Amino acid sequence: MHISAIPFQPVTVCCLGLTIGISRYISRLLQPIYDQATRSTTFFKATNPVHALENYAKEVRLQSNTLFAAVHVNELCTLIPHEQLTEPLQHFLYDYVPDGQVQGLTVDTIIELVRFVLQNQYFIFDNKIYRQIKGCGSDQPFNHLLANIYMFYWQQDLVKTLVNQNEIFGRYLNKIQLRTITNHDNDIEPRGLSFISDHPLLMYSTLIQACLMLAAVISSQVSDFHNERRDVQIVFLNNGYSMNFIKEHAEKLFQDFHISNWKSNLNQNTYDKMRGEIIEYDQQYQEMKIKHR
Repeated sequence: MHISAIPFQPVTVCCLGLTIGISRYISRLLQPIYDQATRSTTFFKATNPVHALENYAKEVRLQSNTLFAAVHVNELCTLIPHEQLTEPLQHFLYDYVPDGQVQGLTVDTIIELVRFVLQNQYFIFDNKIYRQIKGCGSDQPFNHLLANIYMFYWQQDLVKTLVNQNEIFGRYLNKIQLRTITNHDNDIEPRGLSFISDHPLLMYSTLIQACLMLAAVISSQVSDFHNERRDVQIVFLNNGYSMNFIKEHAEKLFQDFHISNWKSNLNQNTYDKMRGEIIEYDQQYQEMKIKHR
């Protein structure tokens, strides 16, 4: 029997490298600065495009001929030569660190530390030693940060054009996107949760409520919300949780957002009010997370 070759992309994993402490330290140092600098052009979570699109519609800019585009940059974190990663980083630091240092570390020192980590990525394959000359190994703490800073400058002309035309732009990691469809992975859902282990029930009670809140944020119609709610129930039922456990924590969510006896009282009007409160809570929580990074 002939088996055709299966294409694959080799990936180097960096989890116990000698320089990982430096990478982790630089990432913690610079990530808050990046988050603040790019707030207007970054989707930090899946609900951000929904907020952006709803505001766009409220401003009467959403038309029947409005076009949506999504761009995915393949292998971004392993595609860019090291010098092309450090140049925009240097530019970024000079632009957004006006006093020339971060917590006592000068911009020049940060650049040299990043170069040191990038230039000392080695791995062994087939009894030969190789040095990685593009991007970073998987799990390198500042991997996505460097790629994001590179893209931040790469996208500026596009952002300027769209902003001048009062259009929406948002980027999440290596994607430029604006999508509002609820996407379910048929290979996983509804048979399994994204992670299952021996975590306490309290964690999963919180997860149930988080799933329902996400369903509310992405569903403008109460009928769509109910469809998502039923999907959430099926996921947890298929993973061994009782209907009583699921209902108990779903009820708590409705009570927290001032909906009593939701089975009879949740119509489009009451749902719109609840959804507005959930969206406001979601936005406030995200702002708090960004400020405390």
